[in-house]
Order: sequence, then C-alpha cells, then structure tokens
Amino acid sequence: MSALVPITLHQGNAETVSITITRSDPTDDLTLITSLRLVLKPDRCASDTASPALVLTTSNPAQMIIVSQAAAVITAEAYIPGSALTDPYDRWWRVDAYIGSMYRTVLYGPVTVIDL
Repeated sequence: MSALVPITLHQGNAETVSITITRSDPTDDLTLITSLRLVLKPDRCASDTASPALVLTTSNPAQMIIVSQAAAVITAEAYIPGSALTDPYDRWWRVDAYIGSMYRTVLYGPVTVIDL
C-alpha cells in the first residue's frame, strides 16, 4: 500500500495537499482506517520530533480531513500552514494510516519547496 509520491510546495504559502490512498491488496478494507497522520520533516533521516518537523492529523480538522472513505480508496486533504514553509529548503513527507494504534505508511517521498 505504500507509494513514493514527490510533492512540490511554495515557500511561505499555506498549502492544501490532496491525498489519495488506494489499496494494493483487494482484500484490504480501507473503511477500517480510523485516522491519518502527515509528517513533514527536514529530511528522510530526521526524527518525527526533530525541529522543525510538522505533524498534522485528522484528529484536528483544521489540520487534516478525510474527504471520502470507501473499501478501495480514501481521499483526504492536509492543510500545511505557510509558517511551516518560510524557508525554501527541500524536505521529506510521509502519511500514515491508523487502525487504532497500529499504522501503515501509505505515502512518502521528497518535498521540493520552491523559493519564491
């Protein structure tokens, strides 16, 4: 279910990231997903708690929402504040899908922040 997905964001802009999660195994049931979490961090080796990592979750609808959820596909939106993109260096991102306290990484990849 994990997919390498590079994204491009714009320096200093508040960004909405559209997320589509599709099952890779026909027996997976994505309706069992209870929450999503997006981590935007300085690089792929940085800890999720490293400064200035940003963690967004569907438990706070101002940060991230699930738009639709079915057995085969989930669509969601994550709202990255412009304050998290003030510096134009490239980053790394990851989205985890949770069932209770267990999770799977569903999307990940490099983030290019364009210097405006």
